[in-house]
Amino acid sequence: MPAKRRRLSAARKAAGHTQESLAEALSVDRSTVGRWEVGETEPQPWLRPKLAAALQLSRGELAALLFEAGDAGESATLSAPATPSPLDGLRRNLNDAMTESHVTGNSLDDWEQTVAEHGRSSRDRSPANMLADLSADLAELHQELVRCRSLAVRRHLTRTTAQMAGLMCLALIKLDERSAFRGWARTARIAVNEADDAVTYSWVRAQEAYGHYYSGDFAEAVVVAQHAQRLVSRTPCVGAVLAAALEARAHSARGDHDSIRTTLERAEVLLSLLDDALVTDSAFGYTEAQLRFHEGNAFTHLHDTALAWPAQQRALELCPSGDYMDRTLILLDRADCLAHDGELDGALLCMTGALGNLSERQRQGIITARARTTLAALPPAQRALPAVREFRDLLTEPREV
Repeated sequence: MPAKRRRLSAARKAAGHTQESLAEALSVDRSTVGRWEVGETEPQPWLRPKLAAALQLSRGELAALLFEAGDAGESATLSAPATPSPLDGLRRNLNDAMTESHVTGNSLDDWEQTVAEHGRSSRDRSPANMLADLSADLAELHQELVRCRSLAVRRHLTRTTAQMAGLMCLALIKLDERSAFRGWARTARIAVNEADDAVTYSWVRAQEAYGHYYSGDFAEAVVVAQHAQRLVSRTPCVGAVLAAALEARAHSARGDHDSIRTTLERAEVLLSLLDDALVTDSAFGYTEAQLRFHEGNAFTHLHDTALAWPAQQRALELCPSGDYMDRTLILLDRADCLAHDGELDGALLCMTGALGNLSERQRQGIITARARTTLAALPPAQRALPAVREFRDLLTEPREV
């Protein structure tokens, strides 16, 4: 028997809706709302924003209600990823569906719109919220895969699965959940292999390279980034340019000076060849702002402040105001440069400005890890200063804004 979603029913009542009035607001049958609440079915992805608004919830809050039985387990996974959880079970179910099921599906346009919206929202939403929304949509997508019997439809759905699994990788990377990221990278590869789409495969591998980079495995990041570029050697695409920029950063972190300029120049050329529709602020796009951030980070690792500074400045000028993660990481790179040049006051001001207005949820993951790296690079005498201790406290202080 499916588990009843009692909190979903309670949220409906708290919003002043009967099943009939909610169904009318969403243009569905009352029985459809009833099936959602008893756990028999899931709201379709394109209905969820409207359902969340009707219940006066965020999409993340709605996702938690839809995953009522596994909500606590998911939180446990994020703090202890080695423990089996509903989130990991979802990933394994997707693997099984793509490798064993004979499936049919429909509403391909709706799924493409859902994936595109996730890609756009990835630039300004916290990864924890993004993870919750993706989990809800992937559960629905899993059901589509299980039902699908058409090979043509299945190919579209597995491509969508690869993209959404890649977005799961991205969210987990930002949360610094390294074990979970690797599992979802494998799921993305399974999906994209079945879809037989080189462009999507390149993008998936670029996300994986991103994860290896933030895990500190720079050699593997180079290998995977180079593979992402070889997959589409004659096709300019987002995966190739992202992989080239990440390769430059990984070379820099390894101290490989000779390879940095070559890979940055390659990324520059690939960006210039991208279709205009792909030069956009989305996980499925790439812009000059991102390239300048990557360029500035590469030169920051080399302590070449003369080249890092103008790249950082241009990145800050171009970075959308809502893209708090890239903007924060750029400012932390700048703080590194200032500290290296002996300007400690300026570095601390930059660090505090970068993190001071972020919520605890926004700070978690790679932002906090990057800030601690910046602190660790300071000379021991400077790390004992009161202002530095205050900044260290900021990294552990709960703060919601």
